[in-house]
Amino acid sequence: MSKDLDDLRSRKEELLLESEINRQIIALECSQLRLKAVEWRRGLTKAGSIYKWVSPIAGIAMGFFAAKKQVQHAQRRGLHNLRGNGHGKFNLMGLLAPLGTMALKQGFNFWRHARKRSEA
Repeated sequence: MSKDLDDLRSRKEELLLESEINRQIIALECSQLRLKAVEWRRGLTKAGSIYKWVSPIAGIAMGFFAAKKQVQHAQRRGLHNLRGNGHGKFNLMGLLAPLGTMALKQGFNFWRHARKRSEA
């Protein structure tokens, strides 16, 4: 009878030891998941900060692209003679200057809107 009790006690100790090992494994896996969540959150923070820097540049680039399209459209319609001689790169700069300021204004507005959206 004492042999059976000793066997049961030893089996009980083995099971307790095994359950403790399982608890430690689960705790380790939970801590690894927490670490992954922190890394993922850090990555989202970096993406947000990159967006804050890239969005104004993209707005300005889109504004310049729109200004270039307007200049090309004006040249196709024959409006390039409005500023004098009408030929060469000086006329293009004459057309681009007012449109460039408009593009900068549009880019700034785009940046301001993106900044307000990211702060909210």
